[in-house]
Amino acid sequence: MTAVSLTASPAPRATFAWTDTPELSVVIVTYGTGHVLERTVTDLASALDGDDLDAEVIVVDNPDPIRGTWAGDRIALATDGVRLVRASENLGFGGGNDLGVSIARASLVCLLNPDVFLQPGDLRRLVDAARRHDGDIVAPAMLWPDGTVQEFGFRLLADGSTRAVEQPTDDGYDYCSAACWLLPKALFDELDGFDEAYHPAYYEDVDFVLRARQRGRTIHLVHDVQVVHAAHSELSSGWTEAVPDVSRQRSVFVERWADLLAGRPTE
Repeated sequence: MTAVSLTASPAPRATFAWTDTPELSVVIVTYGTGHVLERTVTDLASALDGDDLDAEVIVVDNPDPIRGTWAGDRIALATDGVRLVRASENLGFGGGNDLGVSIARASLVCLLNPDVFLQPGDLRRLVDAARRHDGDIVAPAMLWPDGTVQEFGFRLLADGSTRAVEQPTDDGYDYCSAACWLLPKALFDELDGFDEAYHPAYYEDVDFVLRARQRGRTIHLVHDVQVVHAAHSELSSGWTEAVPDVSRQRSVFVERWADLLAGRPTE
């Protein structure tokens, strides 16, 4: 597992060719995102080109009321071919993805955090896995920028908390982070997207997976695709940020899924 440098440096201009019939729609939601966004988009352009995938890229840019900036302004200057949507208010992670997926033209959608780095071959293997698991969600393993394991999925505990799985396993996880998901647009629409009760972020992905399972669908971890997720790094948010307080979202989740949680392990 190789470490990834997050040193801020000028990125080459990324170009996404327009296609009338994309086989994949990539949705990226921002919120005051730092310069790591340019790295993510540049790597995405290389990955799509290397994997010979006809895709569209949709960036939903939430306004940051604290810094008063739009990450999309930089993307508009640094890229060609991105479908940039500027939200008039902070729609959050769930609402931003809901908006992006609503305008997606492909039947297969990739939800991608603005701080996840893809390499050529990653998307092709994920797309192939999505086709094998037709109708389900697929996700890669996540690494920290230093190359150590972030997650091979997560386990859900009885109190509603989650624990990262640190070794590859076929059935030892309950869900995978939506920092990088591939799923059918039809499934997203069927479940009415992410639940706004978790606004602005956190727990909407595990809630979505549990609702998908109620419809006979599930999520599959693709072990051999391991992508870097620069979560809570200085470049990820634009400043050093502590892990956010998600107690309200967790309370919503626990109340909604109390019956299921009663059968979960305590640690």
